[in-house]
Amino acid sequence: MADPHATDASAVDAAHAVDAAHGADAAAAAAHGGEHAATFPPFDQSLFSSQLIWFAITFAALYFVVSRFIIPNVSTVQAKRAGTISSDLDAAALKSAKAEEARTAMEKATAKARADARATVDAARAEVVAKLTAEQEQAEARLAERIGAAEAKVTAARTAALAEVPGMADALARDIAAKLVPANA
Repeated sequence: MADPHATDASAVDAAHAVDAAHGADAAAAAAHGGEHAATFPPFDQSLFSSQLIWFAITFAALYFVVSRFIIPNVSTVQAKRAGTISSDLDAAALKSAKAEEARTAMEKATAKARADARATVDAARAEVVAKLTAEQEQAEARLAERIGAAEAKVTAARTAALAEVPGMADALARDIAAKLVPANA
């Protein structure tokens, strides 16, 4: 069998060799392109023309997508929404007009009902007043009749009483005279 320490040593040597190669590449890049590493890539003048080309391509692609797909969809949604709002406003105006007509009709019906009620109350009041007047006249006629009968009775009683007064006065005078003058005298 192979020595386990020997395989570990060869793996470690291979790792050191890879690190050394990377270090050499970094040193060579620093020596050759040191000025490129120091500037920010968008401001690098050697890349400016390619950046302009990619900017134009990207702008054209975005313009195409926006003008062909996004703007028509947004316009369609706006038109649909404007139509919906317009129809809703028309429906609201129609319902408002119907409500106003219903309110006016209700006010007219209420006024008519009040007038009918007032007429019914006035007619009932007039009927009651007529009945009361007729009953009062009948009662007054009955009272006048009773008063007439009572006055006739009183007059008859007075006449009878006055007719009896001379006879009573005679009898009273005789009684007084009899008491004043002795009976044996």
